[in-house]
Amino acid sequence: MKQEWDKYLKKAKASLEAEGLKIEEHHIKLVKKNLDGEITDEEFNEEVIKMAKAKWGIR
Repeated sequence: MKQEWDKYLKKAKASLEAEGLKIEEHHIKLVKKNLDGEITDEEFNEEVIKMAKAKWGIR
């Protein structure tokens, strides 16, 4: 299953980058933690929101 996820993540990353979005390693690590069950969907969403707010200077 892990190899399949890696394959799909690479395709998704390439697709997003083709649209002009930059996908960094910490983004991939966060997705993998969620897929591996290390963090819940709620924790994943909270972290994504925190990262977005930090990027755009939102409190």
